[in-house]
Amino acid sequence: MFLTVFPQFVPSYLLSNRNFAYNLISYTKHSLIMSPIFLHIDGNSFYCSCERIFRPDIRRKPVVVLSNNDGCIVALTKEAKDLGLKRGTPLFKVRDIVTQDKIAVFSSNYELYNSISGRMQRIIAAMIPRMESYSIDEVFGDLTGVENGDPVKLTALVKSIQSRVLQWVGIPTCAGIAPTKTLAKLCDHFAKTYPVFDGVVNWLEHSESRRKKAMSITPIKEVWGIGNRTREKLEAMGVRTVLDFAEMDAALVRRRFGVVLERTHREIFGISCIPLEEIAPERQQIVRTRSFAQACGDLDSLRAAVTVHMADAVRTLRLQKSAAGSVGVLFHSDPFKTNVPHHAVFELERLPHACADVLTLTQKAVELVNRYFKPGIDYKKAGVLLSELIPAKDSLVRETLFDGEEIETLQRRERIQGVLDEMSLKFGKGTLNLASAKVSRQWCMRRDLLSPCCTTRWDEILMVS
Repeated sequence: MFLTVFPQFVPSYLLSNRNFAYNLISYTKHSLIMSPIFLHIDGNSFYCSCERIFRPDIRRKPVVVLSNNDGCIVALTKEAKDLGLKRGTPLFKVRDIVTQDKIAVFSSNYELYNSISGRMQRIIAAMIPRMESYSIDEVFGDLTGVENGDPVKLTALVKSIQSRVLQWVGIPTCAGIAPTKTLAKLCDHFAKTYPVFDGVVNWLEHSESRRKKAMSITPIKEVWGIGNRTREKLEAMGVRTVLDFAEMDAALVRRRFGVVLERTHREIFGISCIPLEEIAPERQQIVRTRSFAQACGDLDSLRAAVTVHMADAVRTLRLQKSAAGSVGVLFHSDPFKTNVPHHAVFELERLPHACADVLTLTQKAVELVNRYFKPGIDYKKAGVLLSELIPAKDSLVRETLFDGEEIETLQRRERIQGVLDEMSLKFGKGTLNLASAKVSRQWCMRRDLLSPCCTTRWDEILMVS
């Protein structure tokens, strides 16, 4: 059992000491408080690495993955970066480089990436006591008390995790180990940036001088929790490196930026303020939006898009065992076209009773589309929103004597939804769809360079002859 180190447990003379971050470890060794140890591990160029798993011919070649509608580069390998490509660059601007250097280009295959992510995270979870799934390609772990806190043994353990993930899944990783989540993520950045570390940086293994050196050459933007606006304000104050930030007065940080950045500042000091979240918090609202491959001016296409987005939103809603009290739709024309009138809609309507069945929620969303659609407008994007979420067990409750018929209808639809859930679980997502989803495919996202879903679709399993 351990207690997380918080400021109230630390002597004031240590808090005022600029070298506190580097002396905290030795201090805790001689105190009754055990400092926690966190792991941060993520996949290298994750989307690209997923594409490489089933393509041995591109393992050492430059690879890029594109955004929705095959627009911009969202992920790229080191080999692609060495050719001058950058994240966020539109594909059409670098088409010559792509062709000349024979760069492998892929559309975003989210189904494949989610599947590989699940496999990777299950392996990691089996090898450490506690784990937090932070994003599709990265996790935090709790290593407190593991190997009695021996830095050398902890590094060896993390290397064995990396080896297993690479061997069993095919994803190369980098990792950081430190007394706080913020420092662990920073160490992961060091591991990615400097090949000499061989993919793992353990904060506990390095001397004070080496830590200071690393922090002094690392831009402030690399600190987890510091966004662009905060970074600009800090740089205006002369705070440009992680070391500059660590040496700021804590009272000044709180006064100028608030308690959230103060927490980040203490984390850089080595004081753990951000706990591990093993169970992700329930979403307070669910949003699904997507731009169209080409502008759509017909009502059927807009209805089809909203229907598909709602099915995806309801799937998430039911997974977290919630019900929605309000339904919203949004759709708009291209805001960058100045030669035509711009039309944007965002409408939210409360339901008489919270529910979680796709029939009711889609019906309401389509009603809103019908109400606010304008003929002659070329729409570029559409989406749905579910809000006022409550636990599903608290929905479908009769509130007045006159609710009986409505509640019975919703209960019947809930039983239908249960059948849909079973079919999707048995045969895969999208096995059964509402008819309005198939009326038009004009709105669909462009994915001309999509790879097979080798891990989730029987008809796309890799065949070796």
